[in-house]
Amino acid sequence: MKNMLPRCCIILLGCLFFVTPVFAAISFVSQGIWLSDDHAFAGDTVKIYTVVVNNNFYLLSADVQFFNNDQLVDTVSVSSLPFEEARQVWVEYTLPAGDNALRAVVTNFVATNESGGVEPISSDHVAGFQSDKTYTIDTDTDGDNIGNTDDPDDDNDGLSDAKELELGTDPLNADTDGDGLTDNDEVTKGLNPKSADSDGDGYADGVDLFPTNSNEWADVDGDGIGDTSDLDDDNDGLSDIEEKAFGSDPLNVDTDGDGVTDMDEKIHGSNPNKSDSDDDGISDKDELALGTNPASNDSDGDGISDADEREAGTNPANEDSDSDGLRDGEELQKGTDPLNADTDGDGVEDLVDILPLDATESVDTDLDGVGNNQDLDDDGDGILDEEEERAGTDPLKADSDRDGFSDKQEQDYGTNPLSNDTDEDGILDGSDDNPLVPDSHIVEWVVQLGALFSFLLAIVFYGVYFFKSRAY
Repeated sequence: MKNMLPRCCIILLGCLFFVTPVFAAISFVSQGIWLSDDHAFAGDTVKIYTVVVNNNFYLLSADVQFFNNDQLVDTVSVSSLPFEEARQVWVEYTLPAGDNALRAVVTNFVATNESGGVEPISSDHVAGFQSDKTYTIDTDTDGDNIGNTDDPDDDNDGLSDAKELELGTDPLNADTDGDGLTDNDEVTKGLNPKSADSDGDGYADGVDLFPTNSNEWADVDGDGIGDTSDLDDDNDGLSDIEEKAFGSDPLNVDTDGDGVTDMDEKIHGSNPNKSDSDDDGISDKDELALGTNPASNDSDGDGISDADEREAGTNPANEDSDSDGLRDGEELQKGTDPLNADTDGDGVEDLVDILPLDATESVDTDLDGVGNNQDLDDDGDGILDEEEERAGTDPLKADSDRDGFSDKQEQDYGTNPLSNDTDEDGILDGSDDNPLVPDSHIVEWVVQLGALFSFLLAIVFYGVYFFKSRAY
């Protein structure tokens, strides 16, 4: 008997050694192989467990092969398992539907004694070291944790499997015709669950808003009237015909997506296909909010674009932002501030301030570019203001007596700059050939006029006398 190999006590759990598996919901120790979830369905990934026990050797190493329906699933190695100890091993596996004949087989044994020597073990002594277990794995098509075998509605579409068989629909497919509606929805709506397009208009029932009307399938504005019959498909206030003429999209309330409806674009004269109709850098929506014209890049016509006005801070809807009587564009040309009615702060508004950028000047009577405060000859008549003041003439009027002669000319001629008819001949100095000598023709005219007046009086008195004599 000494020549015989020691009786091999390498076994699978369930043969000689009892271990409760850590991850198993129900113990399968009597079979020696079990699943981590014995309620798993086809397609679930689980762990297949077993336990290797060493009851004879100082150390034991081996391989454990897992099979399903005689097909190798995977191999796990057990290394240096001490005497009278057990080790749980497992592999992950995705279960197929139907019968799963699981098997665990221990192979490639290597036994080691205390001195490290290897004790060979014949395959005859380990040929029967395996464990088997068969599971019938059901399918759970609708994922409700009820296998198809026990589930009366496998696809959970609301129609029982029996009813689906009666109708000819697929009890494992909630949408037999793939049109986006469940079979039950189609039956409820009176549609054909075996036809993706019940009314045959070319639009699947799942997207057809009128699946029983072959003439209608869409309702853009959701008013319950199909677009084929609706005169204003997008309900923006413009009829489809008007939109076509306007160039906008009859199926889109806001064709260019700028926040302004097509109707408002038409009202304001803007382009329904451009978010910035006038290309001024301000969207049509922002222009309407600002009160400017989205169809004009210079809404107030002041010569400055709306975009420039917005940047400058002026009012693009008001041609005169500071209300000083000058348009904003004019102010920019003059160099004045369109936001300040009195740019130089001299108390005179820019409109009437001849020199609006000079706080010390506001008047330039002779328009020579020199303000009256600095100008020695304010009226530009050639006579200094001081001389005019001494002479009594107006230093702000080149022709003080308004006779057609400037004060300087009167000075040169010797006429009186304070009298418009120096020689008192009835002719203004500026029109008198000789303003210092009375014109003789005047006397003649006076005599002639006197004679004519006398003649007219004589005729009047004669007439009166004549009619009175006739009366008596």
